[in-house]
Amino acid sequence: MVAPQPANREPRLIGRGREIATLWHHFEVAADGRAGTVLVAGEPGIGKTRLLEVAAARAARAGALVLRGGASDAEGMPPYLPFLEALGQHVRACTPEELGAQAGPLASILATILPELTVRLGQLSASYRLPPEQARLRLYEAVATFLAAIAAERPLLLVLDDLHWADPASLALLCYVAGHVRSARLLILAAYREGEAEQNPAFERATAELTRQRVMSTTAVDRLAAEDVAALAAEYLGAPLDATAGRSLFLHSEGNPFFAEELLRAWLEAGALARPAGGGDGGAYALTSPGALTLPPSIVSAVRQRLTRLPPEIVELLRTAAIIGRTFDIALLAEAVGQDPEPVEDRLQEAARACLVRPGADGGFAFGHDKIRECLYEELTVSRRRRLHGFIGRALEALPEPADAQRLAELAFHFARSGDRARGAVYAQRAAEHAMHAYAPEEAMAHYRTALDLVDDTDPRRGDLAVSLGEAAMLAGAEQEAVAAFESARTWYVREGDAGAAAQASQRLGQAWWRQEAIEPARAEFETALGLLENHGGAALVSVLVDLGSLLAGNLHQQAAGILHSRRALELAEHLPDEWPLVAASRNLGNLLVRSNDLAAGIPLLEQALALATAADEPVEAAECCAGLASAYFWQGALRQSRDMTMRRLTFARRCHDLYQLRHLSSWLAFLDGFQGRSGEAERRLHESRAVVERLASPEPLAFLQYVRGVLAYLGDDYASAEAHFQEAVTLFRRIGPGALVWHLGSLCLSQAVQGKVAEAQACMEEVEALVATLPEGTMPTADPLTYLSMTALALGDRERLGRYYPKLTVFRGQFHDALIDRLLGEVAALREDWETAGAYLETAEATARREELPWELVRTLEAKAGLALAQGGRGNAARGRELLEEAIELLRRLGNDGEARRLGSRLRTASHPAPRPRLPAGLTPREGEVLHHVAAGRSNREIAEALVLSEKTVEHHLTSTYIKIGADNRAAAAAFAVRHGLA
Repeated sequence: MVAPQPANREPRLIGRGREIATLWHHFEVAADGRAGTVLVAGEPGIGKTRLLEVAAARAARAGALVLRGGASDAEGMPPYLPFLEALGQHVRACTPEELGAQAGPLASILATILPELTVRLGQLSASYRLPPEQARLRLYEAVATFLAAIAAERPLLLVLDDLHWADPASLALLCYVAGHVRSARLLILAAYREGEAEQNPAFERATAELTRQRVMSTTAVDRLAAEDVAALAAEYLGAPLDATAGRSLFLHSEGNPFFAEELLRAWLEAGALARPAGGGDGGAYALTSPGALTLPPSIVSAVRQRLTRLPPEIVELLRTAAIIGRTFDIALLAEAVGQDPEPVEDRLQEAARACLVRPGADGGFAFGHDKIRECLYEELTVSRRRRLHGFIGRALEALPEPADAQRLAELAFHFARSGDRARGAVYAQRAAEHAMHAYAPEEAMAHYRTALDLVDDTDPRRGDLAVSLGEAAMLAGAEQEAVAAFESARTWYVREGDAGAAAQASQRLGQAWWRQEAIEPARAEFETALGLLENHGGAALVSVLVDLGSLLAGNLHQQAAGILHSRRALELAEHLPDEWPLVAASRNLGNLLVRSNDLAAGIPLLEQALALATAADEPVEAAECCAGLASAYFWQGALRQSRDMTMRRLTFARRCHDLYQLRHLSSWLAFLDGFQGRSGEAERRLHESRAVVERLASPEPLAFLQYVRGVLAYLGDDYASAEAHFQEAVTLFRRIGPGALVWHLGSLCLSQAVQGKVAEAQACMEEVEALVATLPEGTMPTADPLTYLSMTALALGDRERLGRYYPKLTVFRGQFHDALIDRLLGEVAALREDWETAGAYLETAEATARREELPWELVRTLEAKAGLALAQGGRGNAARGRELLEEAIELLRRLGNDGEARRLGSRLRTASHPAPRPRLPAGLTPREGEVLHHVAAGRSNREIAEALVLSEKTVEHHLTSTYIKIGADNRAAAAAFAVRHGLA
């Protein structure tokens, strides 16, 4: 460690060669454009801070810019404190021109937490409104971009001390920055205490996230070895200790550098350590009376011993400073103790000479170690602390500058603990509002709780404070606390007779339940809110109707009731002056109609909502409209329009920095690319998508990415890989729930069927059928599973299942659900020998495939048309069938699918040289032979129709023809004929 004495000696780091070499390696890597984050871990007093200081000094000598910040264990600290300290230094040091270039167009967003930017750069243009979560991500991106811009000019070392005390907002920002500036010349170097980090759940979450992102390294700082403790003592004293003193120092300090220095200082001040008379510069220090020496048992005890040797007035001053915090301003301290600044500064300088505090570059002071402040704070009685908190609060209140985030947090903290409940509540509410403005909901929650504790039940602010606490809890993901807060607010408003506010609280309570998938409690709260608002109307009523309609249709599958509420919401919104409710109501009803398979009615409403949102410059709402339209166009079979709408959505999502919107975009574009034969572009987009979804906690985006990979592999004839990707996607979708699983499980069935895994495919089909049975028939959630079930049944030749799926599939004719529905309907109709219907469906499918540039679907449609022509027989049909197969083979070769091309080539050769069919008795056709076989098995006309995927009328036609040919007049005679001729 460092020897603070004598003053003329250059401090050096002792026993930390390995650690400093490791940190320097990480800095050199970062300086080369590969950003990193290094956490330095160790116990209190082990030398983490000094290690950071030495690394920072070395980086500065190498030309790097060093910015420093730290967290604090003092209550009442503002959110983002480490970043505020570090970036605040830079904002104050830069010229306005440099600052403007680095902050760029995001300056107004940065000013949310760095108000100094407005002072330095002047009035900044306001940014557009975003929901809190998107606004928080926009702020994080602004900070990350700002740091990257600073690092573009020269390497940047961001030093963050005491990270174990960091607030959740700071830690979330750290994770975002670390994951988004990977090519910047930036090293984040942070220190934390082992053993105390576990007491901060946000810190544990942050380290887990940094580990998941693979952007963090950890360096442990261990205790010093005996020889290093001896070297530290020699550096501190200017001469070595003798062997006895050295053993005693190592034994009692246990290799902790701070404790070792405290012991040395205590021995010197007590006169227990001396050099022999006449020993000269080379004489070693020895303990004068080692047997009688009183040794402190801990660092805290050592600090307390040192404090007892100071003048009482200095200790009293330091106790007040300990109430202020880790760092403190001379003027504020003087105001709090009622003294002039000059004598206060003189006493602080004396404390600095005793190494209890150290002066800062800004003229303030900081405690030399956290343990010093802790000792001073703990020595104060509760009543004394309360008085000092009041003095400090009033001193802060008297300062002339406007209250910023830190000042508000400090005012709330001190007044809340001073007994001044009125002031405490006011400043706690203001600090909470400022924290929400800075997108720090956990900190806002703490302040709102304080405010609620300080106001009584009759205070007119109580209901609003409870709602605000619930809002902060929702943003923080603390839904249970949100439920309690909204319930409290609703009860209070009802008692006060405020129906409108009670309805708002009920609606927010319903949303809190909904987010937890507690659907029935959510429904009850929405209906309560609806009842409270029936006589009020307005935008609030529209909002409740939108929520209730979405819940009923989307979660309870009550499509008609959900659409009814949503229609009423739209009717009300059309008569309101504000367009925002109209946008929300149009989008909601449009989505519900689309999901109910009324594309013709739903798409115009979504287009109307998008036009309104675009005109109002509401990028979040516009992105949501684009999402609905992209899906609707896709299902409509208009894939080019779906692509165009997805690109518009991408533009809006990037504007509002919405990771939620971005989570699917690259995967969806890859999905479209795959169907349109752009395999190279699809792979590139999937690589982009991976970079986005890896930063998200939800498993759903990764599940969809794996699903798209499976589709691409299936289209490329790599069925084994397709099954593996589908299996991984299905595993993730199962974790989400049956509502997500039903859309995607069918793909696994198909991939198994085409590989001949019949038992697995059939078991999978049974599960899909069970999921579909829980959904309203004819709605969009049933379309994808029915599509995959039909394709699987075709692959397995399962005519019985095809007979059941066919009528359900017809309601989606003209649509696209990973396959052209018309193509599937045409194939099934051909099996039913309904040649005219099959031809019509396949003609429509071919036209769509050519118009929308769907080469894979075109191949399958051409093959189906060829099969239809060949099945109908005749020379013209045979020639037409061969032409269609030749076109399909050529298309497959252009797509690079040689396996499928070879399969169709074999079919073409068979069609060119068909094997002679075995002749059946009495001139029966093959289909008549099949019908006769089922008659012999005792099946009814309906059962035969289902088995052969025919209509009952067609079966009757075949039976009439068969009876005539074999000379039978009833089913018994026909069955006997079948047995005699081996057809049974």
